[in-house]
Amino acid sequence: MASITSYPDPDELASLYVLDSVKGFGPQKFKQVYQANLSAKEIIRRPDALPVPGKRGEPLRKQLRELSKKNIDECRERAEKQIRVAEATTSLILTYAHPLYPKLVFDSNNPVGVLYARGNVELLRHAKAVACVGSRKLRAPYERLHTAFAREAVSSSFTVVSGFALGADTVGHRAAVEGGGSTICVMPSGLDRPFPPENKNLWNSWLSHQHVLFVSEFPFGTGAKSLNLRKRNKLIVAFAQGVLVSQSAADGGAMNAYRFAMEQKKRIATFQSDGTEETTGNHLIAQAEYQADVFPLSTDTQLFKKWLQQLSS
Repeated sequence: MASITSYPDPDELASLYVLDSVKGFGPQKFKQVYQANLSAKEIIRRPDALPVPGKRGEPLRKQLRELSKKNIDECRERAEKQIRVAEATTSLILTYAHPLYPKLVFDSNNPVGVLYARGNVELLRHAKAVACVGSRKLRAPYERLHTAFAREAVSSSFTVVSGFALGADTVGHRAAVEGGGSTICVMPSGLDRPFPPENKNLWNSWLSHQHVLFVSEFPFGTGAKSLNLRKRNKLIVAFAQGVLVSQSAADGGAMNAYRFAMEQKKRIATFQSDGTEETTGNHLIAQAEYQADVFPLSTDTQLFKKWLQQLSS
């Protein structure tokens, strides 16, 4: 078994990058390869071994047969560079074979083939995690409620997971750390590209914090963009057993996390809408057919505690 500080074999990492370049080769395909006890290198060498049957698999095998030496060589150079940057930044590159690859992510519908981690990687061992997301313009009383929920979560031994964005994400991360607990910051960029820029000082102060971990599915050098932000929300949900959407408009970015939570069949909670445009998302969640728990606009920590207990029961 790989040690905690080990890096993937450059050839295997390069092969994973090659597979990732194949159109239609998403996280579930990576998982199928792994569960068939095959390596990415084997699939590159023997496309017919790809364990994806029928009409879904043949277009993938065709692309694999047509891979050029240039493509493979470029991915090898990329893998070597990523490992060098990981070493220089004291980061980890995790594939499924790594002992710290998170089980919650592997068991989700978004088991990304390569994860990058920087900070206290021991937090990846935590079995209990809850996502706390919401508006970038979090306001009263939702800011107070979001803070209270995150603090109750860490007091109940949960790690708080969020996306390091302004507003609700930052409030939840801070509440977890200030409450003596741990937090995982899921980034929409490479772990050498802090985002958003307004949080750069927080990023710098937390890089060596014993209760903070930064993770990403994006290689070093990748900048944040709209598609990455959406993917980041899906990974936030994959890291968690349940999701709190504290405050969101119906068209807010946090509603992506809500939809991914439904897709991944995770428990969802929100707070009552106060009837304003800024909480139309709360109203939609409360009225949706997919049952969510709706907390009142009061800091009832016993309700929070009961809901959190149900996540790990």
